[in-house]
Amino acid sequence: MDLKNMTWNEKNDLTWDPSTPEDILRELATDDNWLVRYHVTENYNTPKDLLRNLAKDGNTSVRRGVAMNPSTPLDILQEFARDVDIIIRAHVAKNPNTHENILWDLSKDTDWYVKLAVAENQKISSDRLVKMFEHERSLKEPNTDIMSTLYEHKNLPAFMERVIETLYGEWL
Repeated sequence: MDLKNMTWNEKNDLTWDPSTPEDILRELATDDNWLVRYHVTENYNTPKDLLRNLAKDGNTSVRRGVAMNPSTPLDILQEFARDVDIIIRAHVAKNPNTHENILWDLSKDTDWYVKLAVAENQKISSDRLVKMFEHERSLKEPNTDIMSTLYEHKNLPAFMERVIETLYGEWL
């Protein structure tokens, strides 16, 4: 397969195809076009070592894609949880395979978008959700989106739903 003579669209079709062979994904991961490299990160069959390499990509969007891939190794997710880029941290929070300890650290992030992404992760435990609520409630101006998302979370204990309804019912 001659990737050098393929159009951008043909390359992207390969990146999205779950049956694309590993050697082709490896070659596409070195493409000059950052969008092709980004789309390689979206393929769930991208090998972990390749995701490690793409985690060092100079393009922030490519690194954001690595943060979202469920196959990304835990140590990369830990590193990305401390990244300066808000979107990378939020993508780590949204990743279904992010460890709960990382989610807990991200729940204390200074950026509301990252905290919202943590509240959306279905893997976070009920006690962590309660702690997030307590923290958000302690703020001078709690974020309405975070409170609403906590309220709708399947793991939130019923007693906390009542508390949120009582205190912030107009936001729901």
